[in-house]
Amino acid sequence: MNWDAIGAVGELIGAIAVIATLFYLAVQIRQNSRAVERTNEFANANSIHETNAFYSQVFAMLAQDAELADIYDRALRHESLNSIETVRFTSFMNSYFAWLEDVYHQQTENVGFRALPEITDTSFFDVCGPYVAKLLSTPAGAGWWDRDPSHQFLPEFVALIDAFMLTQKKPE
Repeated sequence: MNWDAIGAVGELIGAIAVIATLFYLAVQIRQNSRAVERTNEFANANSIHETNAFYSQVFAMLAQDAELADIYDRALRHESLNSIETVRFTSFMNSYFAWLEDVYHQQTENVGFRALPEITDTSFFDVCGPYVAKLLSTPAGAGWWDRDPSHQFLPEFVALIDAFMLTQKKPE
């Protein structure tokens, strides 16, 4: 065998090695992409689970505490609350709006519920708005909103709720 033939065989072996390497890399990239997709699906499902668990925890406060449930009911009926009752109602409002802010941020970041195709086009306030308006239209809820949120929630979220509530005001 001469050196030209040996060089040709070497080039052929090198070309086969490059093709095999490219095939191996393509398989690895496909497997990695599937793994990343599954990780994202799991993270999304976990986000939804955590959101639902926190929501359940917020409303469990009412279900498990008859006195708080009475305070909540009286607040929604626009009855006045004493200072201790106001503190307890405020605790509920803080918890509910913390959950709501979390849901809002998930929606804006396109994770959690927002990532589900069947509700992608649903406005945040189509789902949460009626209850937000119900809570903040009460004297106790409005008083809480005027006092507390500016130092507890992000300014973007506070501005969003303020703008929404302005749309809920009835023309005089």
